Amino acid sequence: MPTGLKKILYKAISNNLFNNKIVIVTGELSGEIHACNVIKKIKESLNIEFSGIGSNMLEEAGVQIIHDYKNISLTGINEIFPKLKHIWTAFRRIKNHLKHIKPSLVILVDFPGFNMRVAKIAKKYGIPVLYFIPPQIWAWRQGRIKTIKKIIDKVICILPFEKKLYDAYNIDATYVGHPFLNNVKPLLTKEEFINKVAIKSKIPIITLMPGSRNNEIVKHMPILIKTIESIAPHFNKPAILLPLAEGIDQNTVGAFNTGNIQINYLKGLTYEALSYCDVAIIASGSATMEAAILGTPTIVIYKISKLSYIIAKLLVKSKYISLPNIIAGKEIFPEFIQDLDPEKIAEKALYMLNNGTDRIDEELTKIRKELDNMDSYELTKNTIIDFLQKTYGTLS
Repeated sequence: MPTGLKKILYKAISNNLFNNKIVIVTGELSGEIHACNVIKKIKESLNIEFSGIGSNMLEEAGVQIIHDYKNISLTGINEIFPKLKHIWTAFRRIKNHLKHIKPSLVILVDFPGFNMRVAKIAKKYGIPVLYFIPPQIWAWRQGRIKTIKKIIDKVICILPFEKKLYDAYNIDATYVGHPFLNNVKPLLTKEEFINKVAIKSKIPIITLMPGSRNNEIVKHMPILIKTIESIAPHFNKPAILLPLAEGIDQNTVGAFNTGNIQINYLKGLTYEALSYCDVAIIASGSATMEAAILGTPTIVIYKISKLSYIIAKLLVKSKYISLPNIIAGKEIFPEFIQDLDPEKIAEKALYMLNNGTDRIDEELTKIRKELDNMDSYELTKNTIIDFLQKTYGTLS
């Protein structure tokens, strides 16, 4: 479609009355959690029909799910090929859905490899696009910012330095603070938690988080089990906690525990497991930010396919993989990437357990101060409503 015709179509749709339909697209658990919180906030102010790509949590929040992201969520280039059929199906469904219902807005949440393509589809149909938690252009493929300028109407940033990057390209961007700062907190006291999971006499407490995707679990669990086998003999009764991510079955994770290590598998107690442990070993992802906000001494691990790693090394500019280290500009959380040696990971964990973590505690306090204490979901809701009012005028 010629550019001029696209502009005419966009203007025509924008001049129509607001139709109370919003499509939201997520691609993994952390994005879905953010989306659920934003949807709840919006529903307090507007009567909206939400539909889109998500999973159980969004469905429970009243979103009509047109495709479940579980079979399109991936972590590297090599992982794309086995899922190409599912990815193509998801694209076809979202394209047909957008064409059919003509929503007043598309909200994209993280998941850039997929969502940037969804944005192009939406713009083709003249539908306004808002990106909440945009692509990490500061870490890799900064050239994408030119594409963002063309296809994204509004960007909502959660990191303080992101807005400056978008401002430099005259992209409409709003900073709302990191949602975790006000929302990541344990519900139980330490005493309540320890009694609940029956680990009262066990020291130290070690929390393991292998990831929220099946392919992450496959790559990380064997390493974590061997790491614990190296750590355990140094203590009388260590407590090993493993919070299960949404949609991950205990049997899936437990199948890797061939050495019969006593592991406490937990549901719904992730923040407690992080808050009250002595050290955590976590697969890189949103959990590292949760750990930073909760003040948890953490070791970060991650492994992808060899092809994905080679490509990532060529594209990624950042020296670190975990967001706390990127924000700090130095290694606060030790990182073990790709070459995961259980003995070396265990050695680092034992050092942290035996020598204290005062330096880490100081650095994490600095990170929390830098993130700003803001009601991120409320600000995101306000930003979305303000954008809709500017686009459509009166919202019914």
